[in-house]
Amino acid sequence: MVADKFWDVVKKFNSLMKSAIEGPDCLDICHGDCCSIKIDIPKILAEEYIKQGFAKKSDFIRSDVFSFKLRFDEKKAKCFLFDNSINGCHVHNSGIKPPQCWIYPTNFSNPENKEISCKRASGWKIIDPDKSKEAEALLQYYIFLCKLEAKKEMKNINERLSRSISEGHLRKSLKKASPHEISGFKDNWDYISILLAEGYSLQLKKYCQRVNKQCDFLKCSSVCDKVTTVLINFLQQNLFDYIKSVDYGPDSGGEYPIIKLKKVKKEKLGKKKEVFSG
Repeated sequence: MVADKFWDVVKKFNSLMKSAIEGPDCLDICHGDCCSIKIDIPKILAEEYIKQGFAKKSDFIRSDVFSFKLRFDEKKAKCFLFDNSINGCHVHNSGIKPPQCWIYPTNFSNPENKEISCKRASGWKIIDPDKSKEAEALLQYYIFLCKLEAKKEMKNINERLSRSISEGHLRKSLKKASPHEISGFKDNWDYISILLAEGYSLQLKKYCQRVNKQCDFLKCSSVCDKVTTVLINFLQQNLFDYIKSVDYGPDSGGEYPIIKLKKVKKEKLGKKKEVFSG
């Protein structure tokens, strides 16, 4: 992605939509209902939010639509950029607010001049249709640039995986957790780490008992060295095939469950048998 083109698109889009729409004062009518939308953004925008102090790396979750999803607080049902003190988006006046967040509730056109309402109030208007139409065209170009970046960023997974292994990050994270806490692996900003289960996970039971038949799986406090090595090798051998598979969809969040990695491995073995038997 050419950075200059990207920033031209984002800043121009923000400027166009800010002057093309008009509505009631959100501070008086609600508590950020529109901030309950889950949004994907490119890495270049995430990096700028971090640089300007709006966010930190842990506020972004891997996606394969664009590069990242904005962290969503399920308890508050709000995007992490929601700011209670202003009752709205923390980056609303930054000039680099995510373009998707400008569209609700007006969209880009209202040819029949219908009354436009959000969840709480009516009175929204498109006061400059030409600007909103120009913004609509810019959004398509923004999406194109974001998808290009996402493809490049996904290719860097090899670098993140190699770094996680060479620097010992993945091995350390495995050894810090109990086997029954682990359900897979997770792609973070810089490293591949473990994916913790919501309850008890039995995904490692066979690996542990294959290495040590006397293993008391549920009472074990740490993944042993032998199982750690087996798991890292398993991830290296099957991760890229999983990413290419149908199971790796837009809602994966960069999560690689062991059960799905195993499925990919079985499919690979099945194809090999077909080749040899043929």
